Amino acid sequence: MPRLRRFLIRFLLSLSILILCALIGVAWYGSERLLSPPRRGLQSYHHEILDHPAHYGLSITSFTGASDTPCLMVLPATSPGEARKSHQVRAALSKRGIILPAWGEIRGTIVLLHGHTGRKEDHLPICERFCAAGFRCILVDLPGHGDNPSSIATFGKNEAQLVSDIMEGAQITFGFPAQPALLFGISQGGAIALQAAARHPERWDAVASAAAFSSLDRPILHSAETLHARLRPLASVNAFAVGCGAWCRGGMWPARISPLHAAQHLTMPAMIIHGEEDRFISIEQGRQIFDAIPSNSKMFRPVRNAGHNRVLAEDADNLYPDLCEFFLKAIAPQ
Repeated sequence: MPRLRRFLIRFLLSLSILILCALIGVAWYGSERLLSPPRRGLQSYHHEILDHPAHYGLSITSFTGASDTPCLMVLPATSPGEARKSHQVRAALSKRGIILPAWGEIRGTIVLLHGHTGRKEDHLPICERFCAAGFRCILVDLPGHGDNPSSIATFGKNEAQLVSDIMEGAQITFGFPAQPALLFGISQGGAIALQAAARHPERWDAVASAAAFSSLDRPILHSAETLHARLRPLASVNAFAVGCGAWCRGGMWPARISPLHAAQHLTMPAMIIHGEEDRFISIEQGRQIFDAIPSNSKMFRPVRNAGHNRVLAEDADNLYPDLCEFFLKAIAPQ
């Protein structure tokens, strides 16, 4: 009997050590993918726009922002070439009766924030529309992405302040007015945009967010639930392990990264965009964020047939004019 007892104790101890090692492995691997995802290099369409910016109606200048953050300043080109998307969005806005600034006239500044695994150059095609509508654009390589020297992304914990610091530094470097100042982001970038606007509401005149999560623990849990069928019963445990890894490596607990909480402090005009077919971050989360915003000037823009990665592409001919109109009205004299 004592021998059997010793065997059971050793077995249970060994099993506990194996489970602990497995959870540590999940925490390490999962938090690595979350906080330091594989970095994408420049794509062919990035090179095409960077090499021939005027053809796309753009003038592009690289600069280094706060915390050694690689950034791009994007303005309307003095002598635009074909600029097809630029002309399309101006024509669409004119049909709506929007009085547009003359080509090249700047009415405000938009800071654009990319999604998870993205980089600043992903937003160059968006700049074709925003610049045509009269905005200068600042594109940012967020921590853990692109060419940013920082290896850890914190989904807003640190980035919310960083965005404001970059904007302030750019104003000094390039000598443009502090306001109107606007924020736009997609997915991770949308979540950060909402948190940045809530942290310093006096600095921002409007914010637009696409496909943002309500709190970071929800997409982590969803990812755990989509693992192999045999691992799905352990989804909550795996998600908790990843959360512990994120806390140890990034100093943040995913459930506390909450654009939903930030939304409660947004008093400026706000636009929430979400794909109706988003299976990664449900449209329900977008509606929760929208409902929490106390601003008297807010807009919820669902995108039909759009999944998470297609939210800006599925209805581009209508969505981009909607975005430009939202920003133009947000900064119009009252």
